[in-house]
Amino acid sequence: MCERIRASLRRSPFHFLTTEEPLPADEAELYVVPAAEAQGLPGRGVPVIAWGPAELMRTAFLAGCDDFLKEPWTPEELGLRAHAALSRAERRYSFPWGEVSFEGKDLRTPGGLATLTLQESRILRALLRNRGRPVPREALAYSIADAPPSRASRAVDVHIVAVRKKVRGAAGEAGRFIVCVRGQGYMVP
Repeated sequence: MCERIRASLRRSPFHFLTTEEPLPADEAELYVVPAAEAQGLPGRGVPVIAWGPAELMRTAFLAGCDDFLKEPWTPEELGLRAHAALSRAERRYSFPWGEVSFEGKDLRTPGGLATLTLQESRILRALLRNRGRPVPREALAYSIADAPPSRASRAVDVHIVAVRKKVRGAAGEAGRFIVCVRGQGYMVP
């Protein structure tokens, strides 16, 4: 089975890690991780995909796995589920005050849900994609209008205020995570 999995993941963005010796039933003996994680690069949390008989599914999800493969399964199914789990993980962001997930226009925080407008979601998505780096106002203006901004336009600032207000409504004071970097733009640290 290990060789079949290794062959099916040969041309994928995942690395295949396994143990040399069998482990107790409650420990993992196979890991398929995104290549950036295996190389020690900073990145997202690694999704956990458990496998086994169907009667273990509930226990696995309660323990925190992202997906479960019921036996029998194929290496190809593992590859597809690994891609899907990684895609879902890319929509989650960790902050000191909790984890945030962002899908479509819905932002889920530990304190609740914030539904953003299309323009607000585009701005927040651009900020989260560039987390830790300031995003210029001009780039954010392009993301909401697909056109060059006028110098006098305050549209980006108005949308930032609206996003901050909605996020604070869902996450309380913890929702103050969009900061202004003077002369450079806005940033999510």
